[in-house]
Amino acid sequence: MMSKLIRFLGIPLLSLIIILTAGFSVAAEGPYVGSKYYCLMDAETGQVIISKNMEEIRQVASTTKMLTAILTMEYADLNEIAEVSQYADHTPEFTIGLRAGQKVAVGELLKVSLIRSSNDAAVVLAEHVAGNEELFAHLMSKKAFASGAMVTHFRNASGLPDNEHYSTAYDLAQIGRYALSDPTIKKLVATRQSEFKHPGYLKPLTINNTNGLLGSYPGADGIKTGTANAAGKCLVASASRQGRQLIAVVLKSPDRNGDCIRLLDYGFKQSTLSKVVDHSLAFKNISISNGEESGVDVYPAEDLELWISDKGPDVEKRVKMDYELAAPVSKGQKVGIMEVYCDGKKVRSIDLICGQKIDKKGNLLFRIVKDHWGQKEKG
Repeated sequence: MMSKLIRFLGIPLLSLIIILTAGFSVAAEGPYVGSKYYCLMDAETGQVIISKNMEEIRQVASTTKMLTAILTMEYADLNEIAEVSQYADHTPEFTIGLRAGQKVAVGELLKVSLIRSSNDAAVVLAEHVAGNEELFAHLMSKKAFASGAMVTHFRNASGLPDNEHYSTAYDLAQIGRYALSDPTIKKLVATRQSEFKHPGYLKPLTINNTNGLLGSYPGADGIKTGTANAAGKCLVASASRQGRQLIAVVLKSPDRNGDCIRLLDYGFKQSTLSKVVDHSLAFKNISISNGEESGVDVYPAEDLELWISDKGPDVEKRVKMDYELAAPVSKGQKVGIMEVYCDGKKVRSIDLICGQKIDKKGNLLFRIVKDHWGQKEKG
């Protein structure tokens, strides 16, 4: 444990932080994106690669259904049978035409919600899981927060316009990451075409995915579209290449497919893994009071690699450290932390540790005697 309260470093260290991050912080523009609100994220780590106004609160239309699907998978079985209520029957467009009293398997409702973006199917799922849509929406907001989408607030299961129903590009990327961790959802959002067993028809209906990137963009495998007057055209798109998956989010876009393609291309072609923290390089030498040596080298406890390009992201290292160290200190002793941020979002906290042992003054003779007798015993 640190001997003093951890505190932020003063002005001298601030200069050091700027030097350390200067090679990765670039103000130049990235690819052309028509949307004013976007985020490109590495799906595995959650690292932001490039963004603009990604924390701006926006209505997000049917991208909402990603979280509807998440809650459905956590609280219901795909084989359960849900009954359509009068309330769900009167859901505004776009719907698949479900009627009160009809019974449908949860798996079928989930399919048509994610692939065809049917609002009535989403409402039926909400009522089946929580009893009513209002409670379901409350659970959605709580789940969003737990998944890292801390600004998001939902009022319904479908994404129908509501001033209190909103999210951000960053939050939707986080929700998309969470959704892709479920195998059933991951498979459905990558499905271009399927069949829906509509209870009002003798034969299944053919449904096509509203995500235009599926089948047209190499590696595209999800996730969800959204369209409404206030929200505009939105898309949470994912694509995988050579073991790497990216998530691009654009809100109120004049060309959601083109915007996401340019963002994904940028991520795959322009960003590379770069080591921004090296555990083998001393971060700083700290003065030691009452020690046999005047200072100790401090090292990061681990390496950190980030996806970097010549356009960004903005990488910042914030350091908190105990600067009032007194001997003795041990090798590997924690003396601070380094928090690494990409575009303002924390990526990792890394311990800062002592690189060597420093004994207290006055113990030199004792150590010499101890080493001498140790050598004699070995002899």
